[in-house]
Amino acid sequence: MRVEELSAAERRVWEAFPRGELVDFRTGKPDEDAPATGASWGPERTVRAGVIAELLLREESARSPALREETKRLPAQGEESARFSALRLKGARVTELLDLTHATITHPARFLSCDFEQVPRLYWARCQQLSFTGSRLPGLSASNAQIGGHLRLERCLFTGRVELRGAHIAGSLTLDHAQVRAPEPAIDCDRLQADRGIAAIGLRAEGHVRLSNVKVGGTLIMDDARLTATDRHALTLDGLVADGNVFCRCMTVAGMISLRNARVTGPFALTGTTIDHPGEMALRGSRITAEGGLYLGGTFAATGTVRLADSRVDRELNLTGAHLDNPGGDALQAEEVQVEGTIEARGLTARGRVDLSQARVTGSLRLAGADLSAPGKVALDADGVSIGGALSCVDGFRSEGVVRLVDATIGTITDFSGARLSNPGGKTLDAAAATIGSGLFCGHGFASDGEITLIGTQVRRHVYFNDATLTNPGGRALAAWQLEASELYLRPKSAPEGTVDLRHARIGVLRDDPATWSPRRQDGLTYEALDPTLPAARRLAWLEDGSDEYVPQPYEQLANTYRRLGHDEDARTVLLAKQRRRRATLPRPARAWGVLQDITVGYGYRPLRAAAWFVALLVVGATVFALDRPPPAEAGKGPVFNAVVYALDLLFPLIDFGQEKAFQPVGGAQWVAYGLVLAGWILVTTIVTGITRALSRQ
Repeated sequence: MRVEELSAAERRVWEAFPRGELVDFRTGKPDEDAPATGASWGPERTVRAGVIAELLLREESARSPALREETKRLPAQGEESARFSALRLKGARVTELLDLTHATITHPARFLSCDFEQVPRLYWARCQQLSFTGSRLPGLSASNAQIGGHLRLERCLFTGRVELRGAHIAGSLTLDHAQVRAPEPAIDCDRLQADRGIAAIGLRAEGHVRLSNVKVGGTLIMDDARLTATDRHALTLDGLVADGNVFCRCMTVAGMISLRNARVTGPFALTGTTIDHPGEMALRGSRITAEGGLYLGGTFAATGTVRLADSRVDRELNLTGAHLDNPGGDALQAEEVQVEGTIEARGLTARGRVDLSQARVTGSLRLAGADLSAPGKVALDADGVSIGGALSCVDGFRSEGVVRLVDATIGTITDFSGARLSNPGGKTLDAAAATIGSGLFCGHGFASDGEITLIGTQVRRHVYFNDATLTNPGGRALAAWQLEASELYLRPKSAPEGTVDLRHARIGVLRDDPATWSPRRQDGLTYEALDPTLPAARRLAWLEDGSDEYVPQPYEQLANTYRRLGHDEDARTVLLAKQRRRRATLPRPARAWGVLQDITVGYGYRPLRAAAWFVALLVVGATVFALDRPPPAEAGKGPVFNAVVYALDLLFPLIDFGQEKAFQPVGGAQWVAYGLVLAGWILVTTIVTGITRALSRQ
């Protein structure tokens, strides 16, 4: 290229290049200097791409003799000044194609607020500092480029694709406040390596921003970015390796963010970000490794599913104040997530299932004040979860749907104090086979509209339902088969609407309130003590389950409890009630015999009743025979007649006093004698039967 072929604008650039001086073509009028109006700029601020390439490649190109002579006449062309050569343009229009493919560029280049006619090509190029700050470009092709310093694209307006696939930037990549409008993808940085970080604060992109398999040394920051997907993907960070922090805070994203297999050594924050992808995956984060914690709190909001399955998070997984919205589907998929710390989800709002099944949390899971909604379905799925600390669902926690803790292991307490669980006709809390290290608290205003299931649950200390409201009309309000607990506090605010099922539960101390007794099933229930103990007459009402089925074990358990306390009379009262309940299930002859035993000796538990009957019959017999003395069986023989002894001989068949055989009553006295003999045998038989039964129970 001959110097005389250069325009006035190009000659200014040519002369400034050796000294690295800035050539500013701006007019000072903002409306005229905006790169968006670059097509209207005249030749006075137009530079051909060939001139720029000639300068940037000066050391490796063969210059023409005329150009060499002209260069000699320019000042500062010595060997020392060549080290400072740089291209610095501002407000220029670059026409034609800037093609630096496979070139080695030793001079820095800065295009400030320029307008490019065609896409600059830097494919496989090697260069130093490169800046397009504030410029308007139809795109950028720099795949596999090697940039020894920074690549600055801040405030650029791209009307085409930005391609940096496989590029290696020794410095940082800056896209702050850049705007990209391009077909898919808008920005393609697949396999990019930026040794000193990536900054895209306030980026505006209409199209897919692909940062998959990117390696970042330092911080990746995309705060306040606005990304709009023209297809499905808005931002892809799959395979990201960041040796530092990743900040994607306060972004607004229409489409999906994908973070599969991302690995971040510092904090990974999406605090305050909004993702809108209704009915689809909003955040796909399977197998993330966040060594500095993962933060999705603040005003983070996602319409669609947030997936964190199989991820590992150190320090903290934070969802405090987040809004997850995917009605009828999964709001959060975090199955098998591993958190080496705490899950903070205070004030979380979720419309759709929150899935934490098989998760492993070394610290606590805090859901205080959370509001979960999945009507008729599972609101919180924590089946098989392992929590080293506490599960906290307090401070107005609400759930519409099932809270599942089946086979869960919780190190300390599980606290639902003051919570509101609703799933009419279904289960509200299902903690079957769960193991809780300290206590399960469902009191202090706790309310459940549906069934609470604690089947096979093991609680080392307390299960607490004081001041609770349990409602499930026509069903089970509390199903606690095989529950094991040191103490069960069952003093709800009012009598539960529904059955309390405690079959085969094992309780240390059962603390209840007669004012709130409701129909219950107690077959197989064992306990060591009751609080309050109450007299047996009051406790018998507690054993009624509203059915006609005869179940002896609850009576025997209660009687044994009274006996351990030394209340033998109460124990006998309970066992007598058991026999009366059993009698209703027997055939008529057996029922008649039972009535007779009850009347006479109280089934052996009321021995004084038999003595009273015996004395009464003895008095009646002695009186009758004293008034109507029976004649002797043989005249002149036998003992002297004694009415009392004679009546005693008839009543007590086991001992012969010699009176019965010596005298033979006649008439009405004879029938009285027969009656006394029969009554005596009945009394003896029932006494022996009752005493045998009582002794066998002891």
